[in-house]
Amino acid sequence: MPLDPNDLRACLQPTWFLDSDSPEVRAYAERACAGAIDPRERAVRLFYAVRDGLRYNPYSISGEREAYRASHVAQQREGFCVPKAILLAAAARAAGIPARLRFADVRNHLASPQLLETMGTNVFV
Repeated sequence: MPLDPNDLRACLQPTWFLDSDSPEVRAYAERACAGAIDPRERAVRLFYAVRDGLRYNPYSISGEREAYRASHVAQQREGFCVPKAILLAAAARAAGIPARLRFADVRNHLASPQLLETMGTNVFV
């Protein structure tokens, strides 16, 4: 969907998945951004909070919609790239930073034999 760079209001609004207005996401963003003095520093702190605070686990894939809601992800200790991106975007919105999601197919050349067998492919979609 085209985005008007002069009107980023849509990138600040909560959605069902990016529930940036939920108490869980707001608290997560507040903890991560504590003491940050500008939007750039808040964004960097949020990035590190999600990257380092949730262990990457490509086997944690769920078929439940709730598993991809930012407020749910904020309470987890692990996740794969999609839930982590959802939490980062929602927390950014909660911190007043416009954010949205973009997806791409990624070929994983470092996938373990077990992961390849589980997924049936080395393409993360």
